[in-house]
Amino acid sequence: MTRHMPSAPVTCSWDPGPRFEVGLRSPLAKDEWVWRTLPPGHPALVGRPTVLRRSDPGDALAVIAEKYGQPKSYCVLGGSVASVSNWEGVTFTEQYRAVTSGAGVFPCGGMYYLSVVGPHASDVLDLLTPRRIDDLAIGQAAFAIFTTPEGTVDTEGVVLRDGEQSFLVSIGGEACPPKWLHDAMDTYPDTHAHETNMSSFNIKGPNRTKAMAGLLQDEYASGLDTLRAFHGMPVRTRRGGNAWVVRTVIGIEMWATAEVIREAWREMVAQPDSYTPCGWDLLASYRLECQEFAFYLCPLDIHRDTYLLDAGLGHVVSRGKKGPFVGREALEHPDRWGGRMWVGGLAASSPDAPERQIGEVVLDAGSDQPCGYVTSAGFSPREGRQLCFVHLAAGISPKETVRFADGTTWRVSALPMASAVPTGPMP
Repeated sequence: MTRHMPSAPVTCSWDPGPRFEVGLRSPLAKDEWVWRTLPPGHPALVGRPTVLRRSDPGDALAVIAEKYGQPKSYCVLGGSVASVSNWEGVTFTEQYRAVTSGAGVFPCGGMYYLSVVGPHASDVLDLLTPRRIDDLAIGQAAFAIFTTPEGTVDTEGVVLRDGEQSFLVSIGGEACPPKWLHDAMDTYPDTHAHETNMSSFNIKGPNRTKAMAGLLQDEYASGLDTLRAFHGMPVRTRRGGNAWVVRTVIGIEMWATAEVIREAWREMVAQPDSYTPCGWDLLASYRLECQEFAFYLCPLDIHRDTYLLDAGLGHVVSRGKKGPFVGREALEHPDRWGGRMWVGGLAASSPDAPERQIGEVVLDAGSDQPCGYVTSAGFSPREGRQLCFVHLAAGISPKETVRFADGTTWRVSALPMASAVPTGPMP
């Protein structure tokens, strides 16, 4: 990519490579660490940091373990330990009850927290995503997909403008910065980016705002009710720590230094009636049941082989965005780059159907030919059966039936998946 001084017109471009075989390739096909659930004694965990990236600023998982026992397993995602799947001392039922009738708290220390600072901070980020970043006001946030030259997903994250010339970005998935970040910074050498020692947690459930307010000094707690979705506000915790509180559609988050997040977790585990820690097993079920929006925005469901417009992510391509960004050419020609798949849901025909494995092949019920693969799976207490998110061939439609190699049949659904069966018993 040609380098330009900040005063020069930006004409950089990222040329698409050979067309990806996007659509029906499993995220497990290329890397054994894309998705795994590992017991605490697994050699890959014991051998850290040479095998897997482990990051938990503030040591939130250790604070939780003091109250709820050691993790029973860890979720590994993209070569990084994303979080705990479950703990010995808090059941799935207790976690589900928290996110449906109380406040469930998800530790997010395993994410990558990026700071971008300088006179062209917004320009750097604008080069990496089809979503406009330059028009964010201070305190405003946006969900952004960082793209590849092929118009597919590089990684995803929430971008918060925390100053006139500064942004914070929380990135999931492989827990690393966007791959074309250094190219963008070469274009604007007066702007800098680095990983921070930040962490966060996300509270979900109907009592989430009250739960967050309980961690803040009164003058800041009173402002939470007027905080709109995808907006943040600087706050001070009851112990005097500085933080940002960011509201999303279905959650409310605290972003802060490791020390402040650790103090917040100590307060939360001391109040089990108000705060329940939740792991990734519960998160899978919560995402699959979500009715507010199609909550498939996870690196298992959208990844390097996922073309944005195929996956229903056209809303993250800002209308009228001018200038170059990674993947622009490909996203402007969906007839050449897309049209092969879509993201849908599956509900098991029988409550007794076994849980599917991520990456498992879906078969066309009529021809027995592969027609997709599973990207997320979990038990739904609301439905009393297993649900899945899947990548499906464009020829498969909602309400059709597909099957797996074990012969079980599953009903295809558009997202979000509406409740179609009576509520089943808790597991």
